[in-house]
Amino acid sequence: MNDTPDSPLIDLHSHSTRSDGAFSPTRLMQEAASRGVNTLALTDHDTTAGLDEAEEAARENGVDFVPGVEITCECAGTEVHLLGLGVDRLNHILLQVCGDVQLRRRKRFFAMVEKLRAHGVPLSTETVEDGVSLARPYLARLMVQQGKVKTYQEAFQRYLRKGLPGFVEHTRIPISRAIEAIQTAGGVAVLAHPGLYRNGDECVYEGARLGMDGIECFHSDHDHNTSQHFVGRARKLSLLISGGADFHGPEHPRSKFFGKRGCPPAEFERMQDVLAARAN
Repeated sequence: MNDTPDSPLIDLHSHSTRSDGAFSPTRLMQEAASRGVNTLALTDHDTTAGLDEAEEAARENGVDFVPGVEITCECAGTEVHLLGLGVDRLNHILLQVCGDVQLRRRKRFFAMVEKLRAHGVPLSTETVEDGVSLARPYLARLMVQQGKVKTYQEAFQRYLRKGLPGFVEHTRIPISRAIEAIQTAGGVAVLAHPGLYRNGDECVYEGARLGMDGIECFHSDHDHNTSQHFVGRARKLSLLISGGADFHGPEHPRSKFFGKRGCPPAEFERMQDVLAARAN
């Protein structure tokens, strides 16, 4: 179901191989162009490393580019993801926060590897690549490559979901720190996919109280009613409204929404006004 107009399609949430996506930043922009995406934000997890390549590829493929990031943090006792849209990729405070989260992620990754080994799933980490997001999707692909499971989905179903043998909890930064870093870098801070959190409304209200700018109301995992629910919350709290497919690659279930789920143009214009004011 399309909750937003198809043209122009503005997608403010996507991932590349610089975090847990399957496509390089260049390949991602080529895919966006082929699917009719006019504007795309690259929002890799806790890193801005792919933004230079993505911006150049976007230009070559006729796609308007929004520099972004997605920061893992905690709000109302829940792990949440906070999108930073329109950020300065060189801002030292933003880079410092990303580095902190990456270090926490790295420690968690190797703790999960040790748990899997203790459970009789011996994994080699010699092929772990530099510059990738060491998160569960990467670990799942590693398990497939080394023949420990047959599919990406099996890795999660048998080992990597909460409560299963390979799962380790995050240690997370507070959302207030992520909001401050994004806004200091000139961006807008948008709560990603609130419908996926057990207490999404509570996260919205807590984030708004702490100065968050917006909500990702339109997302591949939000049905029409969920999207409209959070549109209502955004209107009530005078927050920006965003949207995106959260594309990770062709193997991911969200792939079918890339080029179909995005941000309404009028809402994107509001966001651009805020970004312009923040830049002055």
